[in-house]
Amino acid sequence: MQLVVESDAVFGCELVLAPLDRDGYGRIGRKLAHVALWEREHGPVPHGMELDHLCRRRACVALHHLEVVTRGVNEQRKLWRVRARRTHCPRGHDMKLNAAVTSEGGRVCRACNQEAKGQKSC
Repeated sequence: MQLVVESDAVFGCELVLAPLDRDGYGRIGRKLAHVALWEREHGPVPHGMELDHLCRRRACVALHHLEVVTRGVNEQRKLWRVRARRTHCPRGHDMKLNAAVTSEGGRVCRACNQEAKGQKSC
């Protein structure tokens, strides 16, 4: 199945254009779109772990905006004060210099977005 996405040039998100589920996630069949794409690229999400949208945009399937974390970490990151304390992105870039804040309150790395430019998630 081909997933249609739209690139957000400001924040580097790849947003699903198909109808979203009631929680705002894109789906490929019965599977969440971001999980399906992650598994296609990286293999299954380890047991007891889940994918956190660093951008806080549920319709985003950009792999560089996803991080494998525990449920507890994902829950903590719902709080802005927890997200704001992060000093480095998962790839090690300094977030003081590279952070962009999405309208949903997510923090994405501009350097990672530049590295991912030209590489489509789907």
